[in-house]
Amino acid sequence: MRVPAKAFIVTLVSLVTLAFGIAPATAMPEDLSLYEGVAAVQPATPAAQKFSTSENSLESKSLDTLMKMSEFGNNPHNFNVEAAIAAARSEIGTSRATGWSAPGECIVSVIRWVRGAGGANWIGGSDPVSAYTGATRLTIEYAQPGDIVQYESIDYPTSWASGVHTLLIAGVNGDGTFDIVQSNVPGGSGLVTEVKDWSPQPPSGFQTVVWRF
Repeated sequence: MRVPAKAFIVTLVSLVTLAFGIAPATAMPEDLSLYEGVAAVQPATPAAQKFSTSENSLESKSLDTLMKMSEFGNNPHNFNVEAAIAAARSEIGTSRATGWSAPGECIVSVIRWVRGAGGANWIGGSDPVSAYTGATRLTIEYAQPGDIVQYESIDYPTSWASGVHTLLIAGVNGDGTFDIVQSNVPGGSGLVTEVKDWSPQPPSGFQTVVWRF
């Protein structure tokens, strides 16, 4: 039976329209470099993180390994600590732009001092845990000049939740306090400051973690 030309054309147009409607859009690849992975502070209640608990999950094993405290608190640094601290102190009183991966953000500033000036092999990932791949995870009592302090969410350790903060230990005092250099305090200022008698005061729901490259 012959199909009328008009009916055939209508059917063909419908099929083409349907095909375009269900075709998936091509996703642009993400840039997961260390700098691009650093975000501005996110809302205080982040979406629940989903982690695989499979024994074969490399991601889970990697996260578990990174979050395990090391017993090697006296391990030496593998970068020029003096150069990193000097670079940090040279910026005290200056301000930079803040926002996604901007130079005034706290962790971006510490990366600039430790990796840029100190030459640390800091090539980690894009969250507050995987960013320290290759570093030794310690508690605050082992902190030495050149160590990095990270306020880490207890419930959402891989989230840039409001309260996350990163700073550089510049000196250890005899009374148990520290000299530190930090950026973006107060938040949004991008201001680099030094505190001579600093002690950890993480926000509620956060813990203090020390990282050593």
